[in-house]
Amino acid sequence: MTETLTLDIEAIAAGGDGVARHDGLVVFVPRTVPGDRVVARVTRQRKFGRGQLERIERAGASRVEPRCRHYTVDDCGGCQLQHLDLAAQRAAKVAVVHDALRRIGRRQVAPPVMHAAPAAWRYRQRIAVAVRRRGDARYGGFHCATDPHRVFDLEDCLIADEAVMDLWRSVRAAAGHLPPGDALRVSVRVAGAERAVLVEGGAAAWTDAAAFVAALPPGTGVWWAPDAGRRRRVDGGTDAFAGASFAQVNPAVAGALRQCVVAHVTSRAPRTALDAYAGAGDVAEALQAAGIAVTAVEMDEDAAAAAARRLHAPSRAIAARVEDVLARLLPADVVVVNPPRTGLAESVAHAMESAARPGAALVYVSCDPATLGRDLARMPSWSVARLDAFDMFPQTAHVETVALLVPGAVA
Repeated sequence: MTETLTLDIEAIAAGGDGVARHDGLVVFVPRTVPGDRVVARVTRQRKFGRGQLERIERAGASRVEPRCRHYTVDDCGGCQLQHLDLAAQRAAKVAVVHDALRRIGRRQVAPPVMHAAPAAWRYRQRIAVAVRRRGDARYGGFHCATDPHRVFDLEDCLIADEAVMDLWRSVRAAAGHLPPGDALRVSVRVAGAERAVLVEGGAAAWTDAAAFVAALPPGTGVWWAPDAGRRRRVDGGTDAFAGASFAQVNPAVAGALRQCVVAHVTSRAPRTALDAYAGAGDVAEALQAAGIAVTAVEMDEDAAAAAARRLHAPSRAIAARVEDVLARLLPADVVVVNPPRTGLAESVAHAMESAARPGAALVYVSCDPATLGRDLARMPSWSVARLDAFDMFPQTAHVETVALLVPGAVA
């Protein structure tokens, strides 16, 4: 059932949609802000409604004009909050984290401390672009917010570093040399003087690889992960893919978050620590420097190898799935977990629940408040001692959270 309704937007939900209520029905309307009065085309679903904005009758005080033409003209799904001022974006993210821990995690906690990003624009040092075919030509861009199957041609991304966009434009100009395939994914990364491109997808043979490499700035590392086969370097270099997929999108905020994690760990004066989902070992190396014996666990073999090169005995790195090895690696004085958006595997949460003991601590780094809340509900023997939120991705709905957990009954 679809109907046109006038709605008053009350809040911002996880994911960035505005939230309104109409005759007991909760309605989510993208690209709206608290205080907006809007007319929206609403489709009723079982428990809620989805609205498509038709017009704004009264603008909320926090509404601003989006800077990026792709956001408005192309309905870019890369950002969700460009129409909301920065202070309101951060307040919304604090509320989303707080609500997830109370409603899903069943924890009575204070709102998290918000750590702002130093730059609201041009902060991304890595982007991932979908490449599609139009006739004989290739183009690439991000997916549209209201039609995830549609990809628009990306000219500029205002939250990406200028150097990243320069490298993307080189890739875009050389798209005719990409491997055969109708749907490819290209990741572009710049870190200081280092440039890297990862091409994912395509057939088993890339005959134009040399021409593609030659069209990019000199010294750009190029890797390829075909549909069937292992990731490999194609530009003639011999070094490993040193966890490029783990390179920080926003190094300034990532550094502040890492300092927060390390401070939480060292405040417990541990002898041993377990760093689960360790990536290329940034946290593990910092903990080792503090005199802690660290075991880093990472399933990506290249990233685990990069972590191993940064650690020395008694610290070590293990290439394995956390759920496969956690039980035999416990107990540890402090455990750090930094899982993907899906959160902890249920077996990992249960193992951590069994590991709660006096003097121990668990530092949980989350990129999804909902799965953080779910995992906390599975670990009732741990209490939240401190909660911090990091605005890693301004203009988007994403928020990073660090929860310091200590043994004790849930409040």
